[in-house]
Amino acid sequence: MRIYRNTPLSQCTYYRIGGNADVLLEIVNASDLQEAISYAGINRIEDVLPLGLGSNLLISDKGFRGAVFRFINPQASSIEQDGSLIKAFASVSLDDLICALFEQEFVGLEWAGGLPSTVGGAVRGNVGAFGGDISHVFEKAEVYLLENSTWVKKTCDSNDMQFGYRTTSIKQQKNAIVANAWFRLKRGSSEDLERAKKEYEDHIAYRHAHHPMEYPSCGSVFKNIVVKEEVEKILEVWPDVEKLSIQKWHNKVAMGYVLSRLGFSGFQIGGAQVSTKHANYILNVDNAKFDDVISIIDKIKEKFSKTFGFSPELELEIVY
Repeated sequence: MRIYRNTPLSQCTYYRIGGNADVLLEIVNASDLQEAISYAGINRIEDVLPLGLGSNLLISDKGFRGAVFRFINPQASSIEQDGSLIKAFASVSLDDLICALFEQEFVGLEWAGGLPSTVGGAVRGNVGAFGGDISHVFEKAEVYLLENSTWVKKTCDSNDMQFGYRTTSIKQQKNAIVANAWFRLKRGSSEDLERAKKEYEDHIAYRHAHHPMEYPSCGSVFKNIVVKEEVEKILEVWPDVEKLSIQKWHNKVAMGYVLSRLGFSGFQIGGAQVSTKHANYILNVDNAKFDDVISIIDKIKEKFSKTFGFSPELELEIVY
């Protein structure tokens, strides 16, 4: 485990925004994580932020007063197989896991092609795309929770995780760290593998074609609209969207479409700008500050709420 002090978090996130962390602990493997847990306990640090690739995170310019547990993708394999059960350490990148599973003839995660996440982040946030999400293949996870100033290790099954759309009970808890995750997958035939690899590659190509990659961002800022009653409220205002919802969006409503139609494409405050390519992305186009992004989010919430009668939910995680 490596220890860094007064480290700029703008260098650790996709957004390239954020002040300094009091302490940053680099974690590559299970041994490092044990050291980090011990370090936090000995130094009585009770504010811990888990950080993987930092792809869906906006951190205040004031930084983080506590310890950042930064999970670094390991050089050696941290993936184990027991029949159809696959175990991966939290720091393994989701893409590396998928490719390793293809080599062992497993399918089931190909929908996540190109998703920028570690295993820990994917489980914590129940990441998903193209109609799939982690909950569909999740078996259990080993997590550390800070309870009454003491770190406790627990094993959580699907019921404990309380999976929701892009969220879990772990994401909702302060000082909750995913250490390992187990996934239940199936071996595929040669045809299954060929189909899965094509889906994986197609999804990567789709991201490059439809998502703005030229500037730093956090990915999708808002969650798509999935609650039936909320979808219906949008359809009351825009009845022509129903066909798109059914045929293209898996009965959801895509926030990129909504924000574009509300006129936010290209909207800019300071160095932050809503993408003209995908309006659910707020880009760092010119050394954006934390407050620039927050101001755009507030403007979007205000207009969205006035139009549809409810407020959109953030997918982006904000650390104030």
